[in-house]
Amino acid sequence: MKKIKIQDLMPGLVTGIEVLLPTKKAGFKENYFEWTASPLVAKFATNEISGGILESWHHVPVFTEIETHVDNEMFYFISGIARMLFIDMKNGKPDINTAQVVRILPGTQIIISPGKAHFVPVAEDSMPFFAVVVSPKMAAPRISLLEPVEGIE
Repeated sequence: MKKIKIQDLMPGLVTGIEVLLPTKKAGFKENYFEWTASPLVAKFATNEISGGILESWHHVPVFTEIETHVDNEMFYFISGIARMLFIDMKNGKPDINTAQVVRILPGTQIIISPGKAHFVPVAEDSMPFFAVVVSPKMAAPRISLLEPVEGIE
């Protein structure tokens, strides 16, 4: 099993994804709501876009497979702390030497580029995490890793 130190996600840490960390931004506020738009914008290759809520529970951060997509995929982490695997692909296969497991805090937004291998994040502790995911309707082919990847502290 390949053991990878879990790192806090920061802009530039993982190639193939854009990162916007949580910050308090001035938004548009009225008496019962506040709207703060994100400056991180994803361009998609199609106009058939869908969104949904991803909820994930605590799980030991051991990953045995990855998935890739042919278009961008955007995550907006709402609550809870997540751990997520990213790996580069080489010649159509995952390059285990590029594996990274990152900690993602609530309020973080990421855009995963087409072809960037990753897998569904797991919650860091007993509190589940929630994320809004926006992407075109597309396949999510899974590839088994030659050896499991474990995120460690």
